[in-house]
Amino acid sequence: MFWHLANYMYFEYFRVEVEGVENLPTTGPALLAANHGGAALPYDAVMLALSILNEMPLPRRARVMGTEIFNASPTLSHFYRKIGGVYASRADAAFLLNRGHMVGVFPEGVRAFQKPFSEAYHVQRFGRGGFVTMAERHAAPVIPVAIVGSDEVHPALFSSQLLARLVRLIWPSQRVEEIAVYLNLIPLPIRWRIRFLEPIEPSHAGTDPDPLEMLERTEGIRQLIQQNLTEMLAQRGSAI
Repeated sequence: MFWHLANYMYFEYFRVEVEGVENLPTTGPALLAANHGGAALPYDAVMLALSILNEMPLPRRARVMGTEIFNASPTLSHFYRKIGGVYASRADAAFLLNRGHMVGVFPEGVRAFQKPFSEAYHVQRFGRGGFVTMAERHAAPVIPVAIVGSDEVHPALFSSQLLARLVRLIWPSQRVEEIAVYLNLIPLPIRWRIRFLEPIEPSHAGTDPDPLEMLERTEGIRQLIQQNLTEMLAQRGSAI
C-alpha cells in the first residue's frame, strides 16, 4: 500500500521529471549525495528512491540514510527499514557499500529542512566530508543529485527552539536544536525535477584519504549541486 501511494505522489501529484539517469551505475556500489528539504517527512528520500526504480532501464534499489528521528521508535524504525531506509551511521553505510548497494545521503542533515522559506534551495554546509571519505574507503563513486521541489512542499515560516526543547522532553533521544513551523499541513502539489550529475570517481580508492582534501572535494560537490539548482530554477516555469 505504501508504494502505491508513493507512486501516486511521484507520477500524479509531484509529476517528477528526471534527468541524467545515464549517470547512475547499473551495478556496484555508489553513493548519492543530494540537497535536502521537505520538512520532517522524507519526501525527497522517497522520490529519490522511486526515480531510480522507475526511470533506470535496469531498476536498482537505493537505500537512503535517515537520522534517529526514523530509528528511535521500534515501530517506526521497522517500517523505515522495510521500505528501504537505513540508519545514518558509518557502520551501516560500510555494510551496504561493501555489498555493492547504492546508498543515498543528505549531507546537509537536519539543518536543511529547518531553514525558512526565504532560504529555499540555498544548500547548507555539508559537514566534515564524511560521505566523501566513506566513498573513498569503499571505492564507490559519488553521484551528486540536485532536487527541485522538496523545499516548497511545506514552506517553513520560522524555526522555534522552544518547540525543540518540548520535543526533547518527550523524546530525549532526539538531538534537534530547532523545529520549523510550517505554513501548511498538506503537501503542496509542486512539480519536481531530479537531476543526477556525472559520477565523481574515488581518487584514493580503498584508503583513508587526507581530511583536508576531502573537505575541499565535499565543498566542490556542494557548489556543484548549488549551481545546478540555480540553473534548474531559472529554467523552470510555474512551480505548480
